[in-house]
Amino acid sequence: LMRLTDYAGGHIASGKVDFRRKNGEVIDIAKASQGTMRDIRGNDISMIFQEPMTSLNPVYTVGDQIAETVRLHQNLLRRDAHQRAIEMLDAVGIPVPDQRVNEYPHQFSGGMRQRVMIAMALACKPDVLIADEPTTALDVTVQAQIFDLISALREQTGTAVVLITHDMGVVAEMTDRVAVMYAGRIVEEGLVTAVLESPLHPYTRGLIECSPGRRTTAIGEPLTEIPGSVPSLLERGAGCAFADRCKDVQDRCRQSLPD
Repeated sequence: LMRLTDYAGGHIASGKVDFRRKNGEVIDIAKASQGTMRDIRGNDISMIFQEPMTSLNPVYTVGDQIAETVRLHQNLLRRDAHQRAIEMLDAVGIPVPDQRVNEYPHQFSGGMRQRVMIAMALACKPDVLIADEPTTALDVTVQAQIFDLISALREQTGTAVVLITHDMGVVAEMTDRVAVMYAGRIVEEGLVTAVLESPLHPYTRGLIECSPGRRTTAIGEPLTEIPGSVPSLLERGAGCAFADRCKDVQDRCRQSLPD
């Protein structure tokens, strides 16, 4: 969606992704030029990356890094951009933002660094926010705080959130719709209540059964597991990639994809 694969030797082989910008213009971002994508990234579509310490630059203050985004996309003066950075730190719940805006990433805890990343991502009021495992390596209490913050900001700003996660509990609590992916393909999608209450694909059922909150085994017994491992995408055939791990597999599963 951000077309960052272009910089890692990847390309979009086929398909389209229509995106309606704030001015009403519809752009197929699968085919848009890099100049257009540079204008869209951070301005219309923003992203919270998985690990904030590798996403934030250690030699610049957090205020400078937030201000850079709004100066680049919204042509604000340095003074106004600095004030916007303070406002965004305040919006994501960082105390004494007028002081902490001048501090460096290493002076923040893991949860606070992730709040800085959210402030940076939302500084230009994007239409879409991509959150890629936004609570990795954070303790459970801080995870809950970050998800509550994202939910509150979503309600306040109207920004749509695309959440990438393997935690089915988070899916149940945070999302309206869910797409379950396996080996690079969507195997099931729909309203989150329908998918979680009546999962159709064996992989979706396996994910739910693996969740500690849905365990069907007695205390002291191992959790349910999905046997085997994910196949190489280079060796993925025409059939269902989950076939070798599926207890419900049929011959036709190896020939064509199920509905």
